[in-house]
Amino acid sequence: MLKKYGYIVVILISSLAFELTYSSKETSININEYLNGVVSFQANFKQTIFSPENDVIDYSEGFFIIKKPEKMSWNFSFPSIKKIIINDQTITTYDTDLNQAVIVPFSDKYQSSLANILLKNDSLFSYYQISSETVNNNVYSVVLVQKGDKNLFTKIKITISETFLSEINLWDTSGQSIGIKFENAILNSTIPDSSFEFSIPKGVDVFDQT
Repeated sequence: MLKKYGYIVVILISSLAFELTYSSKETSININEYLNGVVSFQANFKQTIFSPENDVIDYSEGFFIIKKPEKMSWNFSFPSIKKIIINDQTITTYDTDLNQAVIVPFSDKYQSSLANILLKNDSLFSYYQISSETVNNNVYSVVLVQKGDKNLFTKIKITISETFLSEINLWDTSGQSIGIKFENAILNSTIPDSSFEFSIPKGVDVFDQT
């Protein structure tokens, strides 16, 4: 269920910029080229988790950073401090409320995740297919649906406004969904590797499964 694992599954999300080609009859975009155009990205985010009835289950805010080919960080600041960091082929999840840190390998079981698709997105169409694309006043939306039944999310909607990612929505098999809005985005700036380093505080319970 997303309520329990909401801040963990959010590592599967990403951000990017793109270029559209207009014609009188159609709009064309290559999603892989779109993803490949992102070298780094950073933005504030607001994440809301919804029930199948569209009631708000959970709300959080923070700061997101990605640096290809293998670094990603979600830094939650509200309502409490949590961190999810992908670095050196490991995922570290730190939760101040639980006073614990969990370290696991970024293994093959994440191959269909959006984290992997963003960082190494050549496999995008192995797991998802385009259901629809729309363009309206410089706002582009694409809906991806899963192939098969083993992906974490059954449907993903990516919305880009004025060439920057503005929102991502994801639905799981239970009907719950995650909505993430990005603000104050910076694309392809220089981000030091130290931004993805994290020293676990003393006294925290550490579960290292690597």
